[in-house]
Amino acid sequence: ISQTDEDTQGRPQHSAGCRRCSRYACPLTTTCLSSLDDYATNCDGLTGTHLDWTMSEDDRLAYLNSVVDVSDMILQLVNDAPQIDSIALPAYNWLNDNEHGVKGTANATVYPMGVGMGASFSKDLAYEVGQAIGIESRSTHNAQADKSGNSCGSTSTGEIVANGCGITLYAPNINLVRDPRWGRAEEVYGEDPHLTAELAVGMITGMQGNEEGEITAKDGQPLMSGASCKHFAVYQNEDQPEARTTLDANVTARDLWETYMPVMKACVTRAKATHVMCSYNAVNGKPTCAHPELLNGILRDAWGFDGFVVSDYDAWVNLVTTHHYVDTYGEAATVGLNAGMDQEGGFGTYSVIDAMPEALAVGNITEQAITNAFTRLMRIRLRLGMFDPPAQVDAMDNTKFNPDLQCETEEKLELARKAAREGVVLLKNEDSTLPLSKTDFTSTSSLALVGPQSDDWRVLLGAVNYAFEDGPSKGCKTVLDGLTDALSSDVINQVDGCDTVACDEASTMTEAAAAAADADATVVILGNWWGTTTGWPLCSGDGTDGCESESHDRTVIELPGQQVELVQALRDATTNPLVCVLIHGGAVALGDANDACDAIVDLWVPGQMGGTALADILFGDASPAGRSPITFYGATTDLPAMAEFDEYPHESSNGTTYRYYEGAAPTYKFGHGLSYTTFAYSDLALSGTKAPCDDLTVTVTVTNTGDMASDEVVQVYVKTPDSTVPSPQIRLAAFDRLTNIAPGESRTVELTLTPESHAVVYPNADSVYVEQTAVESGALEVYVGGAQPDDDGTNGVLSASVSISDTTMLKAC
Repeated sequence: ISQTDEDTQGRPQHSAGCRRCSRYACPLTTTCLSSLDDYATNCDGLTGTHLDWTMSEDDRLAYLNSVVDVSDMILQLVNDAPQIDSIALPAYNWLNDNEHGVKGTANATVYPMGVGMGASFSKDLAYEVGQAIGIESRSTHNAQADKSGNSCGSTSTGEIVANGCGITLYAPNINLVRDPRWGRAEEVYGEDPHLTAELAVGMITGMQGNEEGEITAKDGQPLMSGASCKHFAVYQNEDQPEARTTLDANVTARDLWETYMPVMKACVTRAKATHVMCSYNAVNGKPTCAHPELLNGILRDAWGFDGFVVSDYDAWVNLVTTHHYVDTYGEAATVGLNAGMDQEGGFGTYSVIDAMPEALAVGNITEQAITNAFTRLMRIRLRLGMFDPPAQVDAMDNTKFNPDLQCETEEKLELARKAAREGVVLLKNEDSTLPLSKTDFTSTSSLALVGPQSDDWRVLLGAVNYAFEDGPSKGCKTVLDGLTDALSSDVINQVDGCDTVACDEASTMTEAAAAAADADATVVILGNWWGTTTGWPLCSGDGTDGCESESHDRTVIELPGQQVELVQALRDATTNPLVCVLIHGGAVALGDANDACDAIVDLWVPGQMGGTALADILFGDASPAGRSPITFYGATTDLPAMAEFDEYPHESSNGTTYRYYEGAAPTYKFGHGLSYTTFAYSDLALSGTKAPCDDLTVTVTVTNTGDMASDEVVQVYVKTPDSTVPSPQIRLAAFDRLTNIAPGESRTVELTLTPESHAVVYPNADSVYVEQTAVESGALEVYVGGAQPDDDGTNGVLSASVSISDTTMLKAC
């Protein structure tokens, strides 16, 4: 099937024969069709080929392997794969950076970045947003006359490349925030493996349209899109202490299986992502894109992954150019392919794949290894419906899945608003400063709005390499827009205070203080920024100016420049409410601003409807219920060196993340978040056997004891005080976001504790890459509430304990 220049239906190209037909032609022949519905009945020569939809997946792939020459297979192992005329295989660009919306077009909704999704603690929301991104991606693809993506331009690195018009998404980013200085903390769901795993499964199955554990969409249909697990593995540094392309992450078995592998395992085995991206760094001396223990060993042999592995942009080339792991591109082709690589990612220079024919000729790699890689790529194209009759693929139905009906619609914008709102975290609310009453702001300049971010739409979208350069076609609701829509423009007095977000200069600080003195309340925007909109890297400098982006880490976590001084000037100018709003990815150390602010609201990186979502919270149209997915440390000095991958505390480290940290008390804990109402927990019960391989059911009643309807995030933490090996001091084991609990209403919720949630890791003398996890006998302490338990037990968190009867290796369960 192929479309002609006159065709606007957005169906796949397969055959040059269409040039002799008015609309469509059959693949493999020049038979003309008047309708896509005629494909299945009128196209000859399809039986027994990869285009025969009645055959099994294995048989269709076997046919492809029997008719495609190995030289043509090699050419397919790149991002912009060429067409193969003999089998009517169209060209296709695999790269689509659709992390929080479709990258390649302005006509696409921009949802919150990963950290905001993490703060929602909502698996349902992750699925809903993932589904929307998958549908918008497919709809954008359907509308392309050139399905290869070659005519779809994006400038994420300053060069025009095909990025964002296909249906294989290099998303989501499911790495963990080990250190808040990491430049890509905005992209991910937070610091906790369980939270990230659950949200990743929701996001990926939403994007793909499959049920958990299934490789097809519902009713056996092809997937809506294909999602990835990135970055594999132990990827959490950009340029500190050295470039990510040379960094060697040295990890123990405990680091690997307690922190880094659980999320990736959930992505592969539960969400059934179609592809995995190997990362720029090395792990224990081997670059990940040449790491047989990670790729063939863990991914394929242990987890049964049958999708493809793609290198991060040029990471396969980096085996030669930066890691100096091998000397030639032919050697890079050899060690990469033999380790389990399938595709060289990048923007059109494929030195490794270009060298593969020679490596084959001299016998360093085999035809079977090349065939395996080709097969895995074709398997995913098949699962996306690219080889099926278009009229039989629901996702290809251009009457339903097209940009006019699916992209940046009112429904999608409302979802973006909801997602941003559910991610808002109320960190502080002294004397019930919030919500503000709209009726209190009726006179001119009665609300002061301070900060250069106030009317900056770009700061809402995060780094430009994951959002369309000129913003969405229907614009963004800035903070000023959101507050103006809720009130009116004349009551808001906006002053920058700082000249830029970095706040090296604050030439209007005096004017900002004067505005606060005259206002009934002041809202000041604080936090970080994302660098330039062109060139690469987006951020530069020494990492002290609050700039967060790929290829650039911060070196300090304190609020940048004179932001704290600005807050203090506002505090000195007024005794009226001072509301501080944070926009950032990685955690910030608030310093004296924490005490100066009456209320602190974390907006994270909220997407194009961020300003409206903030107004919903500030004025009480909705109660905040988000929870912090990261720890807010008090100062940079609380953190270890960024080269430290051991998260446990030791003589030169306080430990990192809430599971291990033992330093000065954090300003705000992981899982912290306030509400405009109050909740009481009661009737905690644990049921199930005490056998190590069995699930435990936690039942608890949650009652809204306040006077406002609100969501509530129920969190279950566990401790294993009797473990015989080091284990986390506390860890999130289950959670659920209950929605819209009315005042006085009680709900009983059940949550499941799996054996994995309280397993420990045994060292493995033979290999850190062989999992040795066990459920041990002894006490299992369970804590249930809206937060982590306080040390003094005064925050309403309930506790119970059960004794596990035996010790059993998880692999035996």
